[in-house]
Amino acid sequence: MQIHLAEHRGFCYGVKRAIETVERCIDSGGKAHTLGPIIHNPQMVSELAKKGVSPAKDLDEIAEGTVIIRSHGVGPQIYQDAEAKNLTVVDATCPHVKKAQQAAYELMKEGYPVIIIGERDHPEVKSIVSWTHEQAVIVESIDDAERLPFQQRLGVVVQTTFSGELFEQILAIVKQKCTDMQVKRTICTATDLRQQAAAALAVKMDSMVIIGGKNSANTARLAEVCRQSGCPVYHIETADELKPEWFSNAVHVGISAGASTPEWIIEEVVHRMEQFNQSLTDSVNQLTKGSIIKGKIVSVRQDEVYVDIGYKAEGIIALSELAYPVPANAAEIVTKDQEIDVYVLDTESADDTVRLSKVQADKIITWSKLEAAAKEETTLECKVTEVVKGGLVVSINGIRGFIPASQAALRFVDDLASFIGQTLTVIPIELDEQKQRVVLSHRKVLQEEQQKKEQAIFAKLKVGDVVPGVVRRLVDFGAFVDIGGVEGLIHISDLAWQRVKTPSEILQIDDKIEVFVLKLDPQLKKISLSLKQIQQDPWLEQIKSFSEGQIVAGTVVKTTKFGAFVKLANGVEGLVHLSELADRRVATAEEVVQAGQEINVKILGIDKDNKRISLSLVKALEEAERAEYQDYLGIQSGSGTTIGDKLGHLFGRKQ
Repeated sequence: MQIHLAEHRGFCYGVKRAIETVERCIDSGGKAHTLGPIIHNPQMVSELAKKGVSPAKDLDEIAEGTVIIRSHGVGPQIYQDAEAKNLTVVDATCPHVKKAQQAAYELMKEGYPVIIIGERDHPEVKSIVSWTHEQAVIVESIDDAERLPFQQRLGVVVQTTFSGELFEQILAIVKQKCTDMQVKRTICTATDLRQQAAAALAVKMDSMVIIGGKNSANTARLAEVCRQSGCPVYHIETADELKPEWFSNAVHVGISAGASTPEWIIEEVVHRMEQFNQSLTDSVNQLTKGSIIKGKIVSVRQDEVYVDIGYKAEGIIALSELAYPVPANAAEIVTKDQEIDVYVLDTESADDTVRLSKVQADKIITWSKLEAAAKEETTLECKVTEVVKGGLVVSINGIRGFIPASQAALRFVDDLASFIGQTLTVIPIELDEQKQRVVLSHRKVLQEEQQKKEQAIFAKLKVGDVVPGVVRRLVDFGAFVDIGGVEGLIHISDLAWQRVKTPSEILQIDDKIEVFVLKLDPQLKKISLSLKQIQQDPWLEQIKSFSEGQIVAGTVVKTTKFGAFVKLANGVEGLVHLSELADRRVATAEEVVQAGQEINVKILGIDKDNKRISLSLVKALEEAERAEYQDYLGIQSGSGTTIGDKLGHLFGRKQ
């Protein structure tokens, strides 16, 4: 076992400065107390108490002497109260925390309502709030941010040890809650450096040990960052918590420590692990049945594998002991020079070989990983091997697992056969080692991924955006479109400018399209989209050929109680009001026209903004009669015949 230390670990500048401040007070003599634990490390606090400086819960417990302000800081009232009690104040507040306090105070003085992004119960956050006269609002999560009311101005300060990634996600939402925002980025780089160094180390390790107080937020996050690499992570406060079985199969073990962890505790942990290492080294040559050891593959045949295990004879893995399900050829599973874990089946054989099992070693190691994943809600990978009634059978390094149909996807899947052969990321939801029962959920992983995608989408998306998407589902009332991992709905009325009976007239599954964002509802996680908004309205193009006063031909498409709708062209209809149907009073449109009837109408008005056309049948008929009358008059005037000559008989004149 090789032990590797993270490049950045242990005391940060602010914590180191606080401890040195206390030690100077010890050296100068006199009574001294810290107001609360000087840092989030109970072992360090205990050591200082042994030297004469113990923590007090509040100023009431300190009658005289010196009060040391801890690294997390306090509000201005504490300084005033201490002075009123004639106490000597020694300020060990971390400079980065002091900067955050002053930033919040200045924003408040400038008239900005202050938002503090951080953990509500963290002493540092409480101290920053105090510098705003207790007026600041604490935002701890994305949900908190979404509940903020809209304000004209906002000032933002962040806890020095807060997660940088979560801070950016919350900040994106807060930006939407105001028109004027001032942001003070007061996250300490020491926290990020420790997380980055630990994460970089974890991906190369078989396991990680994180040292620090269980009540330390930055140490807890350090452990969480390492868990994302997939290796086992053990969060301890002291070397006494270490267990040798944690490292029985580990070749490379990494160590990091939170910013409140003193170097002497780190050294104790390293020393204890070196003792474990020596014990492991002493027993390496004691090959025993039932043990798990490391080996290197030296030869791969079709039905067996030869492994160098550092013993007097090579080990042999039969095909049936190589993997679950049993492969057709060993080369499908392993390659020459590959390092693997093997379980010793038997050390006594006629040909002096050692019978080994990879699948048994995998099972034992995987059970440990399954238990850790179930406890810490971390993920594992499995391969789907078959479909059975009610779900999927999967293999996790030799262990048979089951994914219920309800846990296979975000939505119900009719045919699960498409999952066969796929590698899925899962979370254990039920384990029983005695019964070898493993129930897993792929849906939980997808839901977490979906939530992150939704948060990212809603943080950057705004009404009026045009974004690319892929059609995923067609339903009677519209189409669901994937716009980056989140689905939005195009209602059937927003698919096209013309009337659409079914979405399949316009779209097909897997079509790649661009859509217009109509509406966003982060609380209900709904996105309304439009396809027609990014297309030219054909009505506006068609209407160019029509003008007010024009007589046009049309077809009655339907009658209503207030008139008749007439189709003038594809997608263009106008209304003939009841009063414009005839020169007499009519009760219903059907007294004059019927659906399907072709008529001439006069255009009275065109409202382009509301896409409405007013028509008149009466005025069209009047125009037609007037035209005939004028034509007739024109013809007669040319022949010398008068109206009296032509129509005199109507008035009793004789020809």
